[in-house]
Amino acid sequence: MVTAKKVAEKKTKAPAVPKEPTFAMPQEVKDWIERASSIMKHQQGEILRLKQEIVELKSYKKWAEHRILRSDHEE
Repeated sequence: MVTAKKVAEKKTKAPAVPKEPTFAMPQEVKDWIERASSIMKHQQGEILRLKQEIVELKSYKKWAEHRILRSDHEE
């Protein structure tokens, strides 16, 4: 009787995730990056504040126009 040979299953390796290379930076560069990041965060906060102020001013403008136009009709 002839039997088939068992073939061992091939194990597949998960692809190795390359590690992010780390570079030695001078302290000046680190400081500059930190300062730039801080400035960007500050400006983003300022942008959000100004956008909110614009919304409030548009709302006030609409209210004021309505009040002024309504008072013109009453005179």
